[in-house]
Amino acid sequence: MTDELKTTIGSSSSRSFSAAGTIRAVDTQQHGYNDIVSRGGVYNQFNQTSQAKNKQGIAVKSAMMKEIPESSSPYAYAWIMGGVHEDKFVYKGFLWTILISANLLRKLGSTADFWVYVRLSSQSKLSDLPLEDRRVLELLGIRVLVLDKPRKDSFALMVYDKFLTINMTNYKRVMFLDSDLIPMTNLDYIFHLSDPDYTLLPTLLKPNFIIATREEPCNTGMFMVEPSKDAFQKYTNIVNLQKKNAKTLSYPYFDFQEGWGHRFGQGDYWESIRKKGNRWKFHASHSDQGLMYYFTKYVQQEVSIAIGDRIQNWKRGSGDLPEKESDTHDVLAQYQGDLLRVQYLCDIDPEEALKRDADDNRWACTPPYNSIAHFMGNTKPWRRRFNFRRDQDDSYRQFGARYLWFLELDALSKTLDMGLDIKRWNQKYLNLMKDELLGGKAEYKDQADILGISDTNT
Repeated sequence: MTDELKTTIGSSSSRSFSAAGTIRAVDTQQHGYNDIVSRGGVYNQFNQTSQAKNKQGIAVKSAMMKEIPESSSPYAYAWIMGGVHEDKFVYKGFLWTILISANLLRKLGSTADFWVYVRLSSQSKLSDLPLEDRRVLELLGIRVLVLDKPRKDSFALMVYDKFLTINMTNYKRVMFLDSDLIPMTNLDYIFHLSDPDYTLLPTLLKPNFIIATREEPCNTGMFMVEPSKDAFQKYTNIVNLQKKNAKTLSYPYFDFQEGWGHRFGQGDYWESIRKKGNRWKFHASHSDQGLMYYFTKYVQQEVSIAIGDRIQNWKRGSGDLPEKESDTHDVLAQYQGDLLRVQYLCDIDPEEALKRDADDNRWACTPPYNSIAHFMGNTKPWRRRFNFRRDQDDSYRQFGARYLWFLELDALSKTLDMGLDIKRWNQKYLNLMKDELLGGKAEYKDQADILGISDTNT
């Protein structure tokens, strides 16, 4: 197994966790910040050291952090950010989205803690996150944990970092959010609906929560887990066994019948919004989405699954198979707060919506789908042209949510002295943001590197 995957699945010597399973933030005073030398280009222009900032302003804003003490909540949100390189400005889009998300959640009333796991690019000359990035993250109370550099950069490797949430044992629940989505409401209601100790709302959800999308039974852009040492050990065992079995398989080193350890039988299938299947053959089935689906449903066997406007609750059944406990429509809507923006014309008559947009996304008009705006592929705001006066702030597709992204980034830039000129976005930043960072999906061709297999077929 590669060293970076070992770090991801954990080991007794992992510097990411203490022996008791407590997450430790990287000590910002022990990473040689003063020894980092600017090498020009993007790093020189945008990653200024905190000493170059207005010291009085930073001191005032640092008070924001003191309002949230260490482990102040039973709940946490977590993000990952990979491929960070001092000369590749495009990673800033993900950084800014994390900042926007955390700031929106706090403004909307979230009391949860915030964490971000970071991997520098294998080609980076830095040993830690650029100082300016760390400054703005910490001003918003986001705790930063820098993982080891990978041997080789890939999206396929980065997505395994999502599973570190299972080992965040200081918390009862951890919700993972992709760094290309922003909340449209306070997502704490999902924590509360899963927690029997939260008595202001009924307990309607299981401690693990995953979301099916159009053609996948699990989309790991957003999920919630119940961390524990036992659960993380089970996850580790799954990955280790997959690595062992993969060595007996030909490219792409994945068994689409057995998947991650379960062969679908009669009456047993995966279900997405528009499809059902009995083979492990859906987007990222060989990667994080298949693994999370298998782990929560067939290993933990205590999971709620959102499938359109339905919530399925699964519990441990007989014969080591999960048993469906309930399948209920419209469970979440009455507990979700007001939305910052409506998407996909969900605020108008369905027939009129289809006339305006033939790409029917109205399955996303219910929670938890409308609780977030997930900017996938080329819909990412930072990869698009933008003009405050000309762009639409309405419910057509994600126009309003994208407009909100720019509004919030502009406000954060002013509050945190980030120095961004959003009004001149197209001229100053657009060309810097067009490149792909690590690609948009987990490619089969990366399987050999991830599993530590010598491959001659890719």
